[in-house]
Amino acid sequence: MPLSSIASAIVSSIITNAIEAPSAPVAPVHAALERHFPEGTETGLLAGAPDMMGNVRINDKILPASPGLQIRDEMNLIVFPSMIGNDVPIRYQLDPVGTVWRIWVMSPAEVAAFNP
Repeated sequence: MPLSSIASAIVSSIITNAIEAPSAPVAPVHAALERHFPEGTETGLLAGAPDMMGNVRINDKILPASPGLQIRDEMNLIVFPSMIGNDVPIRYQLDPVGTVWRIWVMSPAEVAAFNP
């Protein structure tokens, strides 16, 4: 097969795919998924990462953080505490001894759903 035929087939394929491309952007899969929070979680504002003593400030209250504290971002991925900004809307859960052991950073859509 001559090189010109191959180049012509490639260009034709690119043009065909560009014409048939969807007009509206496709939402990422994670945007379509709804997160379900466990029973007993509370809503609050997290004022940054845990301090050197292992405490977190939520809704202007200082709460002890569990040694196994797990923080998940809007896409439900585990993140380091240093990756969290200030005054971040969250859902959080306390363990049986009263320490914060799970934090979920809420997306704007989740905030709107919990605060109609």
